[in-house]
Amino acid sequence: MAVSLSDVAKRANLSLATVSRVLSGSDYKVSNATRERVLKASQELGYRPNEIARALARRMTNTLGVIVGDITDSYFAEIARGVEDAGSADGYLTIVCNADRNPSAELAYFQMLLEHQAAGILFAGGFYPDVPDTDRLYQALKKVKGSNTKVLSLADRGYDGIKVVSVDNVAVLRDLTRHLIKLGHRRIAYIDGPEGLSTSIQRRRGYEQAMQEADLNTNLVFPGGFGIESGRLAAATMLAQSLPDAVVAATDDTAIGAVVTFRQAGIDVPRQISVAGVDDSKYAQLMNLTTVKLPTYELGALATRLILGPAEAFSDRTILTHRIVRRGSTTWAANVVPSGGTSRAG
Repeated sequence: MAVSLSDVAKRANLSLATVSRVLSGSDYKVSNATRERVLKASQELGYRPNEIARALARRMTNTLGVIVGDITDSYFAEIARGVEDAGSADGYLTIVCNADRNPSAELAYFQMLLEHQAAGILFAGGFYPDVPDTDRLYQALKKVKGSNTKVLSLADRGYDGIKVVSVDNVAVLRDLTRHLIKLGHRRIAYIDGPEGLSTSIQRRRGYEQAMQEADLNTNLVFPGGFGIESGRLAAATMLAQSLPDAVVAATDDTAIGAVVTFRQAGIDVPRQISVAGVDDSKYAQLMNLTTVKLPTYELGALATRLILGPAEAFSDRTILTHRIVRRGSTTWAANVVPSGGTSRAG
């Protein structure tokens, strides 16, 4: 039979109110001797607090909710792992909600987590700025202010009062495209992400900025997505036309789809065409893909620590760094001779 607070109070020969204050962590002052009696009695009896009752009293559960765009995507898997590791270290349970990049699903999960009085809710992906459910979600977020639930976004959604821990997606694609330009490539194609998604808009902007800086044409943009099939379809279109010098894709999976399609068609990657992606996923490492390493695990872990930490540590906007990882899917352009004996891999 479960041990109750009354049992602990009897064993310690103290009032139920005193025992409750000690075991709940209340600020009510009790002597060290009294505290010791309560703790000793609870240990002897094997008392375990009723978490549901404690949650009702605090109007908050030891639960974190992370709403992801695609649970099968390694980008979100790493973020969720970071949230879970950081949360479990402080005794919190993590619930991962797969919204399939659907604003109405995000809103439904958000409301569900609020009803379950989650301590924190994290939005792990980009958003669609021009759909009605996005505005409805924003209106719901406004009502959370002043509640016990903290909300944080891992992408800049432009929501007033919502904290952000993210990467600079514009800079990510700008830096990667600049890298290909430095290798001597001039006709650089871009495989876009899902149309209308904020992450897609930002990454395409970075590609365009780098190309415009170098006075290069930005007309080689192909519709895509964040999956392997998007890369395969874009590469097939390129094969039916004239091949560009290089391809930069919005994600590693998209880039991998392009690499596989080119190689199946007998195209040498990287000697005939360089290909690069974004994320530094495990598949990118396996495919020896040049990419941008994003701090996905760190995004989830840091966001969780900020949610669970003191308010003064809760910065409005935190941007984590990224870095280019050079591997064998890119090399110098055919008409460029590397100086100083530099390797052709780039």
